[in-house]
Amino acid sequence: MMPSARTIATASVAAALFAAALIVYPMRAAAPPPVRIGDTPVLVELFTSHGCSSCPPADQLLSYMKNDPPLRGRVILLAYHVDYWDRLGWKDPFSSKAATLRQGEYVRAFKLESSYTPQVVVDGTKYMVGSDSGAVYRSVAEESGRKPAARIRVSVKNNVAEITGEGKGDLQLAIYEDAITTNITRGENAGRTITNDAIVRQFTRLGPVDAKPFTKRVPLTLDPSWNRAHSGVVAFLQDPATKRIHAVSQSPLQ
Repeated sequence: MMPSARTIATASVAAALFAAALIVYPMRAAAPPPVRIGDTPVLVELFTSHGCSSCPPADQLLSYMKNDPPLRGRVILLAYHVDYWDRLGWKDPFSSKAATLRQGEYVRAFKLESSYTPQVVVDGTKYMVGSDSGAVYRSVAEESGRKPAARIRVSVKNNVAEITGEGKGDLQLAIYEDAITTNITRGENAGRTITNDAIVRQFTRLGPVDAKPFTKRVPLTLDPSWNRAHSGVVAFLQDPATKRIHAVSQSPLQ
């Protein structure tokens, strides 16, 4: 679902409200509760934008989670930069129509009134404000204790991603890049310098797979400007109807 003028207005109002709240509670996104993390890998998807003043705390939370030792190897993170904020003063250099369409799938699945940022979706089944560290960590803990419905593994060699697994669902692949710093000169975040992790650079739907063991080899097209040392791939199986993530795997670009 493409964002309407009402969606943009809703996002702007929400951004102002969240920004006001963050003045009073500046550490909200950086103080996650202690939780017990299980062994099942969990996919956390953040929908964000450089044009949204309430998004930096959510971006910081994602980076915090990426470097949180108990979560390493167990929580896989992707940040989709939507493009519906681009018309409001600053064009996010990482925004894409594909990111907006990806969020639109969740808007329809969750029967939400509109898109908003920052939004986090955990394992395709739970959604929340992206800077709400308590809700994010609790959802991750719950999902990590769930028995996986499928298995998947991805590795990269010679610019080819090899994906093996077993289970039903839509097979999807994302290329991400970490540690990119941007000086923002216009829009709601004018004057801020923001460092982003797990930015989705490319997102590809590889199609459905059945329950039988499968192997897919996918040639990767990499932009020379991407920092390979700070990049990787994420492969996952997602239920096309419920949007639940059945299995997820991650690999650096070797």
